[in-house]
Amino acid sequence: MEVKKHEIPFDFILDYLLPIETTVKPFFGMFAIYYREKLLLILRERNNQPGMNGIWIATNDNGAESLKKEWPVLCSIQGLRSKKAGTGWVMIPAKADDFEKCAIGICELIVHRDPRIGRIPPPRKRAHK
Repeated sequence: MEVKKHEIPFDFILDYLLPIETTVKPFFGMFAIYYREKLLLILRERNNQPGMNGIWIATNDNGAESLKKEWPVLCSIQGLRSKKAGTGWVMIPAKADDFEKCAIGICELIVHRDPRIGRIPPPRKRAHK
């Protein structure tokens, strides 16, 4: 597992993701966790908008609704919905009573390659000179 510098919040989950090769990268003051080119999770613990702190889960193919039924603590993240219908994000709020239990469960789903979790980000657009 490759980890970039800075302090990673909720880093206990990295132990549960050890069976797969993940990369952790800084991401706008947060940390993104990838499996190869697939974005899986974003870890957020910032002072601004503390209600958005927690573990963000990238979902696809209507995975958000299915995961929310399985894990009722999950909630949608407003403003992070893709233009593609059925694609969105859910999060485990940092203040949730069963935060750690849910985080470990999501990691287990990731390790077992649950198709609802993760997506390949679109390629970045190059700046015109």
